[in-house]
Amino acid sequence: MKKHLNFINLFVVVFALFVGSMNVNGSTKPYLISKDYCTLTMKFFTADTILVVIPETCTMSEADRSAIENALCCENAQSKPVYIYKSEKAVSAEDSKKHILFYGCFNKFQRKEFLGIPVKKQGEGFRFENRTFTDPADAFFYVNKKADRLYLCKNSDNSRHQFFNIGGTGYPLHIFHERKIVLTGVY
Repeated sequence: MKKHLNFINLFVVVFALFVGSMNVNGSTKPYLISKDYCTLTMKFFTADTILVVIPETCTMSEADRSAIENALCCENAQSKPVYIYKSEKAVSAEDSKKHILFYGCFNKFQRKEFLGIPVKKQGEGFRFENRTFTDPADAFFYVNKKADRLYLCKNSDNSRHQFFNIGGTGYPLHIFHERKIVLTGVY
């Protein structure tokens, strides 16, 4: 009996070492959510005017416009921002001082000054760290630390951005895949 118990103890120790040595997928960055990050999206929408920028070759439907303008419910009409829509080429240096919401197909944006975010273009989709998202319905939401740039970008003109279906959390980055949030965090 004692021989069996020693074997079981050895098995438990070896199993624990094996499980402890396994790789776990996740970010290596030790970020925690803070109240500052929880308020970034709300802070973005406190602007009087929001410039919505779309790529030259991207189309925006009335449903897209309505979804953007009603994404956050304001208590009264006075606190609701005014939305101005421009193509990427029409954005001037003066415009860059405003709160800008980038909307549409991420791969169709061309100006490098708009692409300095943690999410990068990749083939027919986008990449974040070591994961690539190429499904036409894949999308992401990102708000920068100054809360003056917000990205609601997707892979296809023909898909509805999942942010309007699912919503988000207090984190400034959300990646949507197969109608769910698959990655969220502070980056």
